[in-house]
Amino acid sequence: MNESSETRYLRTLIAILRIVLGIIILATWWENQQKGLYSAQGISDLFTHPDWGAFTHGGGSLLGYQAIIENTVLQVPGAFGALQMVGELLLGLALLVGGLTPLAAAGASFFFLNLLLTYAGHSDEWIWSYVLLLAVALVVMLARAGRSLGIVAWLAKRWGRPPLGILW
Repeated sequence: MNESSETRYLRTLIAILRIVLGIIILATWWENQQKGLYSAQGISDLFTHPDWGAFTHGGGSLLGYQAIIENTVLQVPGAFGALQMVGELLLGLALLVGGLTPLAAAGASFFFLNLLLTYAGHSDEWIWSYVLLLAVALVVMLARAGRSLGIVAWLAKRWGRPPLGILW
């Protein structure tokens, strides 16, 4: 089946969104590395620091989200920090190169939804940036954005349909 030029054009535009999303996640990952945010203290401060913590300025107000974080993440901040560090790196790389794009975009959607819930109600945070990032991640996931300008395009040509539809 031959793709029309319009379909190729649209796939390329969505691939650009995927690549930009990967760059945003990797740039954030790098900045967080420099700040020491993935350490136990860094994760704790992210939520509870008196000057800039998400929960000390009204964040986490939706759906009792603060209680969820306090009873999960903040119980094991070191382990969560390590998981977050590796997860953000893998998500960013997968989106950048177009590998396992639906899975990576689903992970990014979950990540951005958590940020949205964490910072909702925060007095110094413009949450609409997280809404926009979440929307882009969902489009990338649903549109199979790795099938253009990505590793997934090569995999699809070489092996056709994946054994699990969510892989590529």
